[in-house]
Amino acid sequence: MSCSTIIKNKEDTWYLDSGCSNHMIGNIEMFGSLDKNVKIDVILVNGNKVSIEGKGHINIVIKTR
Repeated sequence: MSCSTIIKNKEDTWYLDSGCSNHMIGNIEMFGSLDKNVKIDVILVNGNKVSIEGKGHINIVIKTR
């Protein structure tokens, strides 16, 4: 899955790939844990290159009935 749109606020934008187990966001405050030593470049399906500056875990709160 890939999406190309005009992004007004990169920090609140998620990059999701339904075919993988890693996703990206630009808002560092959302991470519950983050290893800032992970630094790689990722090429998206549209050819754009994104620099990754860490890898970690996000805590998600979901609404239940």
